[in-house]
Amino acid sequence: MGWLAAVDGYCERIGPGYWAEPVNAVSNLAFLLAALIAWQRNADLPMARFMAGIVATIGVGSYLFHTHANRLTGVMDTMPITAFILLYVFAASRDFLRLQLWLAGLIAAAFVPYAAATVPL
Repeated sequence: MGWLAAVDGYCERIGPGYWAEPVNAVSNLAFLLAALIAWQRNADLPMARFMAGIVATIGVGSYLFHTHANRLTGVMDTMPITAFILLYVFAASRDFLRLQLWLAGLIAAAFVPYAAATVPL
């Protein structure tokens, strides 16, 4: 199966066409709006702006997946979500728990095997 072969492994998809998931596709505008608002409200917080950029990327990647539904757009959907989760774990460890950068980075890195072990559950 190639990168551009259509996938249909979930219940919302009603066919292989571009608008086969209209609600999922259009709802991604909310990600773009949220990213824009977060960007504007956080001019003095570089980490928040970086996270806002990732939220916008999530919206675009998810839109592409829910309109084209292939392996490539699946990766474009899931990779920004993964990046956001890891960046959030790092930022929360650093800012909320006030951990040193190296320890916050270690916790974010440790999240990867933790998630891999618990996702099948």
